[in-house]
Amino acid sequence: MKFLSARDFHPVAFLGLMLVTTTAFPTSQVRRGDFTEDTTPNRPVYTTSQVGGLITYVLREILEMRKELCNGNSDCMNNDDALSENNLKLPEIQRNDGCFQTGYNQEICLLKITSGLLEYHIYLEYVRNNLQDDQKDKARVIQSNTETLIHIFKQEVKDSYKIVLPSPTSNALLMKKLESQKEWLRTKTIQLILKALEEFLKVTMRSTRQT
Repeated sequence: MKFLSARDFHPVAFLGLMLVTTTAFPTSQVRRGDFTEDTTPNRPVYTTSQVGGLITYVLREILEMRKELCNGNSDCMNNDDALSENNLKLPEIQRNDGCFQTGYNQEICLLKITSGLLEYHIYLEYVRNNLQDDQKDKARVIQSNTETLIHIFKQEVKDSYKIVLPSPTSNALLMKKLESQKEWLRTKTIQLILKALEEFLKVTMRSTRQT
C-alpha cells in the first residue's frame, strides 16, 4: 500500500487509526516491506498491520452496536429474517473475487473490496438515520472509518477506472425502499447490514495478510 498522510483522513477516522496503531502496533514492531515507498516528505507510514488494526477497530465498534441493539440476545444477533423480508443483496466477497488463499489475486481483490465498501455507504447512511440519538455517534464512527478504509484501498487499485461506483439513482431508490419499511422491521434490517459488513471486513482483513 501507499503511504498516506494525516490530511487524507476524516478527523474521527484518523483518530481511530492513530488509536489502534499507537496502542496495538509499537514502532519497533512495524513492518515496512509491505508498501511501495512514497517520497513525499513528512508523510506518516501506515503498514498492512496498521490497516488491519483499523479494520479490527471498526469490527469492534460494529459488534458493540449489534450487542446494544439486541440487548446481548444471541438469537437476535443471529436472526436473518430481514434478509428474506427485504430481499436485500448486501455486498459480500465470493470465492471468485480473488481474496481467498486459493486463487488469490491482489488487484481483483482490491477492486472487490473497494467497490463493496463503496456500496455499503448508502446502507450505513440508513443505519445512522434510523438509530436513536444516543447511538448515532457510534454509527458515525463506523461510517467515517469505513470511508477511511475505502480511501486506503482505493489508493492501491492500479486501474481505478474499474472500481464500480454506486449509481445515485439506484441508491436513491434503495433508500426509499429501506425507509418504507415498517418500524418493527427496521432494527432487524440494521442488524443485518451490520452483520454483513462485519463479515465483509473479516474477509478483507484476512486478504490483507496474503501479501
